[in-house]
Order: sequence, then C-alpha cells, then structure tokens
Amino acid sequence: MLGPLEQLLRPGLAAALPPGQDLQTGPAPAPGGTASRVAIHARRLVQDDPNTPDERPSRDPAFQGWQGTLAATLEHPLDFILPDDAPGDLTEVHCPPGRVLAAGDAYLLDGRTLRFFRAPPGPVLARTRGAPCAGYQERRNSRIDLELQAWARDMSTADDLLARALAAVLATVSGLDVIDLSSAPPHLSLRLTAPRVSLAGIERNLDPDNPERLHCVAHCLIRGELETSLILGAPDPQGRISEVDVALHLPSRPPSGG
Repeated sequence: MLGPLEQLLRPGLAAALPPGQDLQTGPAPAPGGTASRVAIHARRLVQDDPNTPDERPSRDPAFQGWQGTLAATLEHPLDFILPDDAPGDLTEVHCPPGRVLAAGDAYLLDGRTLRFFRAPPGPVLARTRGAPCAGYQERRNSRIDLELQAWARDMSTADDLLARALAAVLATVSGLDVIDLSSAPPHLSLRLTAPRVSLAGIERNLDPDNPERLHCVAHCLIRGELETSLILGAPDPQGRISEVDVALHLPSRPPSGG
C-alpha cells in the first residue's frame, strides 16, 4: 500500500539521475551486472500515539463519492466533464497527481464541466462527495519512513547519486498537497494530507552482501495527517416523519351581556 508513494516520486527521481541510471522501487538488492544502482523504498507507515485522550482520533460520518481521471472532450480540449456515475458535488481537482488546484485560478466549474484556462500539465484527477453512507472517516497524525539507497564502485559516485536522489525527493514532496496511498473504490481510501518531508540521517558503508559496492542510505520522514475513509454501503434505513397535523383549539368565549 506504500507503492503508490514510490511511483509518485519515481518520475522526478529518474529525471534527476544520469540517463540510463538503474533505478529500482521497493526493497532492492545490490546491483549485480550494473556498475551502480539507486533505489527508493517506502518502508513503513506509522500512526503517532496521542499524547492525551483529547488527541485520540475521532470518527466522522462517511459519504458516498467518486474519484478518477477525467478525459478532455474532443470538441474542446480544455473542457473535462464529470462522468454520470460520479455522485454529489466536486470537492477536489488534482493536476498533476498530488497537487490540488484552486477553482477560479486554474479552472471554472460550469455545471458538470471543468473548463480550464490553459492546457493542464498532466492528468486531471477529480473527487466528488455525495450522500451520507455507512462507514466512517478518521484522521490521525502519521509518518512514512522512506529510504533512498545508492550503490556504486567508488564513494564519489555513490555520494553524487544519493545527493541527486535526495534533492529530487525533497523538491517533489514540497510541491504536494496530498499523497494517495491506497484506493479500492468504493470501499477504502488512504491519503496523507499536508505532507512534510525532512532528512533524518545518512549512512555510508560497504554492502555486506557485495563488498565491491559502496552503499549510501538517506533516511527521510514524511509527516502528515492520515485520512482513512471506509465506505460500507448505503446507510441503514431510518424512519422519517412524513406529515405533521396541527390542530388549534381556541378557548370558548363567555356569553356577552347579562
């Protein structure tokens, strides 16, 4: 479930490395036939323990919704129409993935059509929110442990590769508003909102499994608020008052005169 983060960071990482550089995602061994290798590995996601009972995560109501990639219309390449199966109202537009666009600055919403002012720089992703449903949404401060690794036959090459990789990751995460970690629509969604990345440490040594390779590792922490949304289906039926009859009883007047 951490693979989407590695894939989100991979393009910027590949662009920062020398052409043709061996680049791996996830757990990776030392290079065999290649002279050097770079790997990016999101090791684990950890939720912070609350310091006080008041900081314990609360569960909010869940809502039906939709998320997906929009395609431009053939007649108007700057227009993107929400599909008919996207219930509710538009809540977020991402372009490129992970960066939330502000309505009015990048696009206008005309009914169910997003009208962009200029060509989007990448895929356009949209999210909608509809009626309440069974399930819950929970938010909790969390962190992701991320490792950048570089192997090479000499230390200067390993250091250079690690520095390039680290600079690319820091720059990419700094431009993100949200990281989608897992999505199994319409049931489960995990997102890390307002991500912040920091360097926790750097190690250098000989790879124990391949002593001919020098091994450099940069440990990074990505902190943010983990948003967990679990959709369990339509809400349980509830009785509703369909009609209220009101009868007014006026006090009788005493007879006049006499």
